[in-house]
Parts: sequence; C-alpha cells; structure tokens
Amino acid sequence: MGNFCEGEVWFVEFPLEENPNQTINRPVVVLDEDNLGVLSVKITKHAVRSEDPYDTPILYWQQANLRLASTARVSKVMNLQPDDFIFKIGNLHPDDLDRIEELYIHFMDKTLPDK
Repeated sequence: MGNFCEGEVWFVEFPLEENPNQTINRPVVVLDEDNLGVLSVKITKHAVRSEDPYDTPILYWQQANLRLASTARVSKVMNLQPDDFIFKIGNLHPDDLDRIEELYIHFMDKTLPDK
C-alpha cells in the first residue's frame, strides 16, 4: 500500500458521520497500515468531551505541527484508503502516541463482541 507509519499525523479526506459519502479535510493520527487500509484516529480542535472516555488531548500538539491545541477522538477510529491522504503534517510525541494506543486498546475491548 502506501508508506504510512504509526504516530504520523496526516491531513486527509475524512468521511462525515452523518453522510459517509461526503468528506471533510481534517488531521488524523496513523495507528497501523495493512492490506485493508490505514487505521486512523480523528483529530479535532475541540476540547475533550467529558462524556466520551476515549477523547484525549494531544499534549504536544505543536511538536506534531498541528496549528491548534487538539484532541484525539479515539472512538472515531476509521480505516482509510491511501488515496484519502493529502499530505503529512508531522509526527506525534511518543507520550501522546502511547496514550492514544492505550485508549484504542480499551475502546476495542469494550466495543468488540465477546468471543
């Protein structure tokens, strides 16, 4: 596929929740890449929502070359295609990446049906 690495921050065409056929350009964090696509977490400029335990602030947002203080919305993870990626913004600080990955593991444990 492409050359996407864990912890990279990219500007992408991200499908809208209310209409997946429409997209909005926004930043994401790359968690993984495989034959199915690029596992990506939505980034927003909005503050952490207290009602969503899977929102986490990106503490080192400036180091990641984000323009504004940002939040990773781990519950808004999506498998994107390489063609959705517009340009690389930067790389997350390892502390931010570790926190996002831990939340992703918890999110998946809670949302996947029991075996």
